[in-house]
Amino acid sequence: MTDQLGFSLTQLQYFVVSAELGNISEAAERLCTSQSTVSSAVRRLERHLGVQLLLRHHARGVSLTPSGRHLLHEAHLLLRQARSLKAQSDSLASDITGPLDVGFFYPIAPFLRPLVCRLIEKRHGVLQLNVHEESAEEIMNFLRAGRCEMIVTYDFLAEESVFHPLVELPVHALVAEDAPGVDDGRVSLGELVAQPLVTLDSPPLLRHFEKLCVDAGVAMPPVIRTTTQETMRGLVAAGFGFALMYQRASPVTTFDGRRVRAVDIVDDLAPSFLGVGIMPGSAMSGRAKAFLSVLRSVISAGYDVTPQPGPDDTPASLWKRWAVDQ
Repeated sequence: MTDQLGFSLTQLQYFVVSAELGNISEAAERLCTSQSTVSSAVRRLERHLGVQLLLRHHARGVSLTPSGRHLLHEAHLLLRQARSLKAQSDSLASDITGPLDVGFFYPIAPFLRPLVCRLIEKRHGVLQLNVHEESAEEIMNFLRAGRCEMIVTYDFLAEESVFHPLVELPVHALVAEDAPGVDDGRVSLGELVAQPLVTLDSPPLLRHFEKLCVDAGVAMPPVIRTTTQETMRGLVAAGFGFALMYQRASPVTTFDGRRVRAVDIVDDLAPSFLGVGIMPGSAMSGRAKAFLSVLRSVISAGYDVTPQPGPDDTPASLWKRWAVDQ
């Protein structure tokens, strides 16, 4: 037994219309095709099903055989189900009602998720946004497994996905407030690697930083790994090393009262991109497009870059509305 049906919905439709009109020529006219196309399609359907469906009467059209009369009802049901399936798929593709699962690389989430969630609530109250804050590896696993429709991450962490860049971000260094040699807010990577690199415990992220060192022609420094950004900031503030980051946090005071500051790196390092990744071959649903539109509105505000907003969506107005709404 084979799973291949051997016939198409188009053939069924040609059979149904021909049977209802009792004439192949009139069926072809209604279906906007040729008489020979309809006639050939019905004959192929009969061969695939192994039964004769229509009796052909010279100059008098066609009529149903007993088998054709029996199968006509089933063909109607199948075509109705196919139309219902198409309508549901169209609704899923364009509708913004219902759940949307999005993965965030967890260091990015604090900068974007609060405002994104608030604007989703205000603009698309029928959209149920389910956010998964995970490691770079885990959100890629979620994407591959279909648990997330899209992920918000950096380009160098989304190589298996179709990546849509939203903003270009230069890398900068995070150092202790009293770190020597950076009074002008600029430092070379060669100067930084004299001390350990404090970084999140993410192998893909660490490989990326290793590549930055190679590109700058400097040796990779010793590495201190941690699982949270706040611990990373605390270690930097306490003088245990430096960190490399793509986002600039507004608070400079750590939990223990010390302070950090962001400084520019003078080396000619290639920037990275923040954006969204989807699985190859997949199309964005209406819910995903609505989320992406909101994300575009707020991403400039979160990353201090030149915005390209809509008429009432400047970063200042967005953050002002966010503060007022609280």
